[in-house]
Amino acid sequence: MNQRLFDSTFTEYKFKFDALLKRLHELAFDIQSKEAQEVAANLRSNLSEPFLFVVVGEVKSGKSSFINALLEEEICKVDPAPCTDAVQQIVYAEEPHQSNLSAHLRRIGLPKDILKTIAIVDTPGTNTVIEHHQEITQRFIPNSDLVIFVFPAKNPHTKTAWDMLDYVNEEWRRKVIFVLQQADLATAEELQVNLNSVRQYLIKRNIASAPIFVTSVQWEKNGDSRSGFTEIRDFIRSSVTGGKHYGMKLRSVLTSTEQVLEKIKASLAQREKQLEKDKEIMAKLKNRLSAGEEKSRYEIANLVQRLVSAYDRIAEDIKTEFEEGLSVLTIFKRSFSSLFHKERSIKSWINDLQQRFETRLNSSLEDLSQDGARHFVEGIRQLLHSLLEDMERSQVAAPPNADFYLRLGERRQEVLEDVKKKVSALIANDSFVKSVEQANPDAIAGAIIGGGSLAVIGALIMGLTKVAVLDITGGILTGMGFLFAGAFLLVKRSAVIKKFHAGIKEGKKQFEAELQEKLSSRLKIIYEDIDRSFGEFYNYVKNEEERLAPLIHKHKSIEEEAHGLAGAIQPLIVLVNYSTLPLP
Repeated sequence: MNQRLFDSTFTEYKFKFDALLKRLHELAFDIQSKEAQEVAANLRSNLSEPFLFVVVGEVKSGKSSFINALLEEEICKVDPAPCTDAVQQIVYAEEPHQSNLSAHLRRIGLPKDILKTIAIVDTPGTNTVIEHHQEITQRFIPNSDLVIFVFPAKNPHTKTAWDMLDYVNEEWRRKVIFVLQQADLATAEELQVNLNSVRQYLIKRNIASAPIFVTSVQWEKNGDSRSGFTEIRDFIRSSVTGGKHYGMKLRSVLTSTEQVLEKIKASLAQREKQLEKDKEIMAKLKNRLSAGEEKSRYEIANLVQRLVSAYDRIAEDIKTEFEEGLSVLTIFKRSFSSLFHKERSIKSWINDLQQRFETRLNSSLEDLSQDGARHFVEGIRQLLHSLLEDMERSQVAAPPNADFYLRLGERRQEVLEDVKKKVSALIANDSFVKSVEQANPDAIAGAIIGGGSLAVIGALIMGLTKVAVLDITGGILTGMGFLFAGAFLLVKRSAVIKKFHAGIKEGKKQFEAELQEKLSSRLKIIYEDIDRSFGEFYNYVKNEEERLAPLIHKHKSIEEEAHGLAGAIQPLIVLVNYSTLPLP
């Protein structure tokens, strides 16, 4: 395939790759991954850039002097101290120039022919203390077409550089070559031992075919054929001549694209798995809340019956006292005494009877209501604690490095934290507890069965017996003989007692109805509050289900498109056969 055809074909595929990366960028935006957006944007830009070589190595590995010798120009300062404080991109330019593209990226332009087809990136030393240097370098790696690792020939066992290789190889599957620099400082025996060590390191990393070059800047300056730079330059020429770099660049961009898609796929799979788990948790929450409410209703009904039974016991005592207080002799005594002491009148006796009824009822109900309320509330608290524990255990383990691309767990964690705060506030807040377990009689009346309910019962009794009482007290005992009053009372006594019994019965009915209605109403409010506390989680699950399906569909579509392009560009990919390169 001639150069012209290569150029035309590459241009055609460049547009297709640009469209693919645009869709990838949109997907990265949809999943709110700034990192994936940045990689996709940089890959789009890289399509129009020259073949990109990234040079990596520790400080004092001879990295800067290697680049200078390769380009035959003093571009990178050679200094004992780490002087590369930013990523330096060295590109072709008609006139030499230098510009700072950002705080951590510098572009240097040089009129060197070799730079017409390649660009070289010099990175800060892997073992420098320059702020963010590791992050800067790692973010630049995905755009590289070839990574050159430079090691000191005398000591190639530099940990930070090999750690960077693992990142380059495992995370991005970049094409790599290795340079043992400063060969003039090592003996022939040291050089051979170190070459063998490097080969073993590469075998362990499953990149045994990657070429190793031995270079010496000093020998290059002296014109010594052993310098190794002839072999390096030949390698570069063979990589970029005849349109080979087009295929390599497309393959390089596609490899990074596939890596991004693979990471997103793993994260979406985790997200899908988490969604299924959350849907199970949501169903479990609703079922357990429903069962808890049913159990609470049973406990409320049981409490009401216990309170009504207490009412019955006290009412029986009051009825007996009332009947005894309506005997002929007792009435005559009270009527006679009232002529001299108003506080001993029948009316005062009725008022006193009502007050003692209320006092005894409140006193008796106090212990029962407190005990029942505490039992009821403790059951709800245990349920809430159990529900929170279920939610805590619902987290699905994230795939390795998934958070580099997809912060999907952050929103979910925010929702869970919000739910936990709301539910914990319910557990700690005694307002609904106090509504059913207040110790003072007024609060029992107000919180449990409505304001003044016991007084209403007393008034009801009084209302039902009012006529009878008036008949008894309405002047009949004054100006009339005792016998006539007694005879009149004997006629009215059974009617009074009957109406009093009816009042007690009606009071019980109202007492029970109000207890049931008020406590049931309070119970409903409590469970509505609990359900609202989990409402944000319910909404999150619903929204996540609606969001996730289109994302998975979009990812699959982009993945299929990338797969199709991988097959289409295969004829263009004429990669360097590492196994045919001369090894030192």
